Amino acid sequence: MNLDLNRITEKIEQNDFIKNFIKELSEALENFSHKKELKGKKMDDIKLTQEEDLEFYRKKSNFLQEYFKDELADLSKGEIFLVTNKYENDYEYHRYKIAQYRENKEYKYIAFEKELPTNVQLGDVVRKINGKYIYDEQATRTCE
Repeated sequence: MNLDLNRITEKIEQNDFIKNFIKELSEALENFSHKKELKGKKMDDIKLTQEEDLEFYRKKSNFLQEYFKDELADLSKGEIFLVTNKYENDYEYHRYKIAQYRENKEYKYIAFEKELPTNVQLGDVVRKINGKYIYDEQATRTCE
């Protein structure tokens, strides 16, 4: 099969519609790549104004309230919690703070490291099933 790429390239270069499309596509991909780089940054690296910070907190809280409301409506997959913090200098008990969002409030609980899944990270979502905490990868990605 003879594709004659030189001729195809020449025809593309002559067509304004295709040239404009390729240019717009390149710009869109570059813009998308830039946004993805921003997403990859840690929130600590992004400086927000006080108003932006408050709005971010409000939206995050609303999202978590709605998400947990849906998840807690059906406990067949277990009770859901978000790992929010770790007690510093707690060398004896190794405690974590976990939270549950319902009724427009954040309910805070304590979980011991030995109860939680191995290598649990802050921001991970865990479910309590029959008294045991299980890591929920899908819920963690959703809450990120």
